[in-house]
Amino acid sequence: MREAGRKVSIVMVDDDEDDCFLISDALSESDLDHTLKLIGSGVEFLDYLRGRGKYEGRGLQCPDLVLLDLHMPDLDGKEVLREIRTDPRLRHMDIVVLTGSTDRAELMECYEQGATAVFVKSQWLDTFAEVIRISSAYWYKFVTFQLGPPLHESTLLSAVEAL
Repeated sequence: MREAGRKVSIVMVDDDEDDCFLISDALSESDLDHTLKLIGSGVEFLDYLRGRGKYEGRGLQCPDLVLLDLHMPDLDGKEVLREIRTDPRLRHMDIVVLTGSTDRAELMECYEQGATAVFVKSQWLDTFAEVIRISSAYWYKFVTFQLGPPLHESTLLSAVEAL
């Protein structure tokens, strides 16, 4: 849980500069007191989290929110998600998957791997950016939640089918 008065730390892991600009712009127009780190690959992101490579000596990093692209050239978002959810030091992070895929099985797999939410870029990225502009400050200032046990698969399937 985030300490009161601390900036919300957000990391966006995406190799698409246009998508990064859209989200960065939305955050800058919001009232959310935040930091945003842009990382272009899954391998670099795991190094960032674990304090390896060029992040050596920084120690474990646990951002409040991760915006994770599903399809990246070096290590895809599903693999990154799997790595995070199997690491007890990192598994509590909120991870929103951003994808161009509309394949229902792939979207379901993201939830099964532990994604907090999944947004289809072509259909929802602009809407997601608008939600950030309007509600991000409210969410992090007034709404407090903790992730409970994983949802049962039938609950997830119902949620995806409702889309």
